[in-house]
Amino acid sequence: MRLTYTCRVCKQQNYLPIKEETRPDLQKKVNADEVRVNCKNCGKDDKRHISRITAIPDNRIILVGVIMGVILTFVLIQYLGLIASITFSTPIFVWKYESEQAHKFNSYALRRK
Repeated sequence: MRLTYTCRVCKQQNYLPIKEETRPDLQKKVNADEVRVNCKNCGKDDKRHISRITAIPDNRIILVGVIMGVILTFVLIQYLGLIASITFSTPIFVWKYESEQAHKFNSYALRRK
């Protein structure tokens, strides 16, 4: 899961370097209701409220799951035959986990003070 925000000036999606599972955890880590962000595209420094930060599944982790599934399938198919094709579903489980984590983060919003 990656945390993202949209720049107010150039409307580009940027990623936060901070990794947290929930919004309250993110709030505790930064000790504030707002996170200081810097747009990679236009260079604008800004503050974004924690409720404006969203989570998306991390495609890099999903890609690793796909590669592992393909390798396991080819290795095991030589020894176990058709049963090894079940390991090809590994990327589906990785994608599902990432999507659930992003949904949990996005479904809880903090009140503005």
